[in-house]
Amino acid sequence: MIPLSESIKLLYRIVYVSKAVGETGQSVQSLAHILGAAERNNRRDEVSGAMMFHGDEIVQIVEGARTDLDRLMRRVGADPRHCDLVVVEDRPVMQRRYREPMRLCQTDHRCVANHSGGRRLREMSAIELERLMSACSLQAA
Repeated sequence: MIPLSESIKLLYRIVYVSKAVGETGQSVQSLAHILGAAERNNRRDEVSGAMMFHGDEIVQIVEGARTDLDRLMRRVGADPRHCDLVVVEDRPVMQRRYREPMRLCQTDHRCVANHSGGRRLREMSAIELERLMSACSLQAA
């Protein structure tokens, strides 16, 4: 019989915004490198999520076990491609919203403007950021 503590894997969701340093996310090659590394690391750590680049800001939503997300956030905090990292939300969740190791949400500037009201991504709530990413992904699909 599996002990109760091992049969229930608590999930957490972290929503964060950071400032992209230099040309991070501005070219196809940069995006491919970032997504490739995120996919490998997240698949290994059973982390799922989505990211969006808009101007010089990156918003990322990640889901997984606490220890895996803590390790991910340490890597992101030490990554020279990010600065001014702001955790908008960090909370337990009942189930995953994102199934892929890392999905890139397409940036449609009209969609972002409609959902942000002209605010920077770091000024938005976690709920607003999730709605933005869902809306822009559906629109771009």
